[in-house]
Amino acid sequence: MAEGTQMDARKAAIAEINRTPEQVLISLVRSQTIDLFASSLSDPLRNTLEELRSRAPDAVKVAVDGISRTTNDDGYEITLDATRNERLIVSDADAGPFTRTLGGGLCNLSKDLEIILDVLGDVSEGGDAKPRPKIDYLTWADAADSFQGQTVEGTSRTSLIFQDANFEKLILTERGPNFNKDAIDLWQTEVDFLGDGDDFIFVGQEPANSQKFDLIWERKLKNKGLKVFWLVGGNQLKRLYTEYRHFLSIADVVSLNLAEAAQFFGFEPLRNKHKDASELRIMYAREISRRVLEDGANHVIITDGAKGAALARKARGGQVEFVYSPLIQENGITVDNDVREDTGCGDSFAASIAAYYLMAGQSLKLNQAANFAHYIAGIIYQRARPNLMDKDRGFVEYAFHKAESSGAFVGKHETFDRDICQIRPSPIPTRGPSRNVLVLVVGGNPADPEHPRITGAGAALANLAQKCQDGSYSMSPLIKVVPRQTTHQGAQDRPDMKAVSTVEMNRMVDMGKFCKEIGDLDADTQVRHGVLKSDLIGFEGVCVLRVSLLETLEILSSEDFAEMFGDIKFWHFPTEDVDERLVWNTKTWGVSREQGHEIIRQSLRDYVVEAQRPQFKFSRVRATTREAFEDEMTDQLILRLDALLAGVFRGHHG
Repeated sequence: MAEGTQMDARKAAIAEINRTPEQVLISLVRSQTIDLFASSLSDPLRNTLEELRSRAPDAVKVAVDGISRTTNDDGYEITLDATRNERLIVSDADAGPFTRTLGGGLCNLSKDLEIILDVLGDVSEGGDAKPRPKIDYLTWADAADSFQGQTVEGTSRTSLIFQDANFEKLILTERGPNFNKDAIDLWQTEVDFLGDGDDFIFVGQEPANSQKFDLIWERKLKNKGLKVFWLVGGNQLKRLYTEYRHFLSIADVVSLNLAEAAQFFGFEPLRNKHKDASELRIMYAREISRRVLEDGANHVIITDGAKGAALARKARGGQVEFVYSPLIQENGITVDNDVREDTGCGDSFAASIAAYYLMAGQSLKLNQAANFAHYIAGIIYQRARPNLMDKDRGFVEYAFHKAESSGAFVGKHETFDRDICQIRPSPIPTRGPSRNVLVLVVGGNPADPEHPRITGAGAALANLAQKCQDGSYSMSPLIKVVPRQTTHQGAQDRPDMKAVSTVEMNRMVDMGKFCKEIGDLDADTQVRHGVLKSDLIGFEGVCVLRVSLLETLEILSSEDFAEMFGDIKFWHFPTEDVDERLVWNTKTWGVSREQGHEIIRQSLRDYVVEAQRPQFKFSRVRATTREAFEDEMTDQLILRLDALLAGVFRGHHG
């Protein structure tokens, strides 16, 4: 092939990849909901709902099997689990009257997208109208008035949304829509709707094992101009590494919720004390963005409710270009000072980026797009409903001009290496007495006495604490296993934990006796736990503390801990031979599905811990039974402590 022909072919291939689609396809049949907002909550209902919150991976959304009006039409009957016949009645007297609106992540995004695209088309190119792509919908018949397009006979799934001044938002949502499965082949309907052109396809909430991902994957391989926007659902994140990871490589834009993504990427879930848009949340957003881009996506959106949002994309030289927008309460467009409602803020941020991407393609300016999305999310935050309406067009146009002219509004705009983990403690030099050492032992859940001893850390610390108590470890006068105070009664008689009553815990919390960096001391959590400040001071020797990865980051970044200890070590019990470890624990006491998920998440956490370069990582075990494994882990910990003590106290005669 001649050189000129090669250049022409190269340009044609690049043009095919960057082609702007003329049609947007959005199927709402999987994600669309009928949202029912409760207007008031009785005290007994609040207590009942708070008990349900533990079932939500993000402490907000709980999937249920069914929601319907009661036979007396005086409330709603909620089928929590059909197989167990577990039901809940919510009366109108306790929560109503309910306000009805269309909802669902992709539904909210779609409403915003239409209005934003209209406005961007009118104001772009120096006032010359730029044609926007046509949006075609596949939707249920009960939403045909709101979304013009193809309709399917059936009704959307129902969501009940509870929130008031004394209760943080909780959403109970049905797992699926209602339609005649004998008369309607929903999958074939979606296949026909998606067709085979060079379109822009939005993918939202999908049921487990959905065929849509394979269909779009095959289409992308055939049509390089096809663009894919993936609004990732919680159920997809649970299977991201087993079923959906390959899909990241063909997604042009991926949008995730920070709380859900943090948990299912294997990171420690952020607690209420991390509520503000702090450096810790930004650190999580950076690392999640980096890993999604590393797996193939081109752009990543990380939404964080009313706290902020992030936008990232691949940059030259193996870099990540990252933008973080701060709290939307700081939004510069005043709409309604009396309304503060974050429902739909993340969807509106994603819709704004999607609209910018549709109009600008790969040439979009990251700062400008993030500014615009930030302003749009701020408009939604000042509306009682979760999406834009026609009366907001003027605000959207103002937001566009403001984003173009106001410069960088974002809190962070930076680049970093795509192959370097972004979760790391702040660099604080240690200071204080040289013979006052803190060893942080990471592995498993340090706050749950019933957690299987998968990593060996729990067994090693419990055994070490027992040896220190009974004096069977000769170096015990120089070792202090720091106990974790907990309201979990399973900690009774544990040498490495101390069970306290709720009343006593409340008293100690009120007196400020706990370290703020460790534990979960929020009053609305079922199990409260922490470490007393008094247990960390006044001891010359080595304090051993079992912690989570998130607690490790906070401790290593803490000025207080740097003053308390002359040196802080970071040791890691890795998860290896996961399948064998599962077998051992199953034989001994059984492992639930949730504990199995925790084991897998721990193996993902190893990836992050490895990037932190712990001073010591416990080696691969040789044991073939659980008992032998726990003994071996204990021996390894003691041998390492012996070496540390020799380095600290050699030549010191008391």
